[in-house]
Amino acid sequence: MPSATASRRSALSLLLLWLALPACVSFVEVPIETPLQSKLDVSPFRRVLVAGFVTEPGEQEVEISTETSRLLQNQLRANSKLQILEPDRPPLHDALEKLGEGGKLSKPEKEQYRLEADRVLQDSEFWRKVGEEFGNPLIVTGRLGFEEQNRSGFQAEERVVRDARTGLPRIARGSRYAERKGFSLSADFYFLDGRSGQVLHKEKFTEEVLYGEEQKVSPLTSYFELMDRLLPNFLGVITPQKFKTTRVLIK
Repeated sequence: MPSATASRRSALSLLLLWLALPACVSFVEVPIETPLQSKLDVSPFRRVLVAGFVTEPGEQEVEISTETSRLLQNQLRANSKLQILEPDRPPLHDALEKLGEGGKLSKPEKEQYRLEADRVLQDSEFWRKVGEEFGNPLIVTGRLGFEEQNRSGFQAEERVVRDARTGLPRIARGSRYAERKGFSLSADFYFLDGRSGQVLHKEKFTEEVLYGEEQKVSPLTSYFELMDRLLPNFLGVITPQKFKTTRVLIK
């Protein structure tokens, strides 16, 4: 998908073009849909199990494993034909509990916790047994990270001005100091075959949102905003999608 910088440059280019063209010229936006095939063939499965996620040891303001599992279940229910399995406790959480509570561990113990959690994610025999218990579903699991970041500093900016000598529009570039904070969300999704416990597909997504000093946004609100961006990419792994965009025609 295009970056925010590329989008701003495109908008500025269109604005310059509009200012430079005669007043009689008009523009028409034409919507375009491009079908996209799913990355993974899920036709062998009738069920899907969101089995929980590994998160960073320690206390967190947002229970991202629980919230992410709930959001994924809702999206799969609305956008796929698979039966959604909803166990009382995600199987991965039971396995991680045996390693100790992340928030009560020392620094060396937390590192050991991370290593053991990675081992569980890649343990095909463990996942085969989980699949056997739940009727051989497609299993979705993985690792999640969510953190706040300080992004204050000098920021580049662009604006359209009229040249004093020629009277024509041009782009003026500069920088200014801005107080900003951000939140980032990373997700390593594992798609596993419940019949064998083997990994069928892995996909990593990262999203980030920045806020100005005047914006008072809670971590939970930021998490949901980032998940809104991430969910279409997640669904694109297992369900066909349509990429929507527009083209500007000059009349």
